[in-house]
Amino acid sequence: MGDGPRLTILVGSLRAGSFNYAAAQVAESYLAGKVDVSWPDLSLVPFFNQDVEELGDPPTVLALKQAVAASQIVLIFTPEYNFGVPAVTKNAIDWLSRPFGNGCLTDRIVGIVAVGPSSRGGENVREELLRICGTLSDRVYPKTLGIPRVSELVNGRLPETAESAVRLWVDEMLVYGKRWQGATS
Repeated sequence: MGDGPRLTILVGSLRAGSFNYAAAQVAESYLAGKVDVSWPDLSLVPFFNQDVEELGDPPTVLALKQAVAASQIVLIFTPEYNFGVPAVTKNAIDWLSRPFGNGCLTDRIVGIVAVGPSSRGGENVREELLRICGTLSDRVYPKTLGIPRVSELVNGRLPETAESAVRLWVDEMLVYGKRWQGATS
C-alpha cells in the first residue's frame, strides 16, 4: 500500500480458536487497502529480563519493536485472565516500554479490545491496559471495546454482531487517531 498509515496488531492470546485472534482478523480484513498491517507473533517473544536486555534485544524482540516503531497505530486484542492482563500481552508491553520513557509505544495511537465469555467484556483488562498504556503514550484511545458473552466461534468467526462492533470501533478509533496524522514516525 505505501501511502496509508501503518498499523501493528498485538494479540495477547496463544490459544487456537482465540476469540481475540478472530476479532483481530476482522480488523485486519476491514482495514485491507486502508493501512499497512504488521502482526508480530507474540508466542516467540521471550519473557522480559533486564539482564537479557542489557546484552541486546533478542531477534524476536527487535522484530516486535521494529514493527511497532514503524507503525502509527497499535491495536491490542487481548483476553482477560484472572481479572487482569495475560502474561503474553503484558510481556509484549514490557519489552515495548524499553527503554522506559523512550519505548516504542511513545507517540503511538493505541487501541484496546477484549473479547470473551464474561458479561463484562474484559472490563478489568481494558481498564488496566488503559492505565499501563496511558503511561507509555499520550495517544491511547480512551474508548476501549469490550465484546462480552462470546463463548464459541462458528467456522472460526465471531458472531456477526461482534464483527460489526469491531468494524465500528475501528472506524471510531481511526477518526480519533487523525488528530495526530503525520505526527508519528
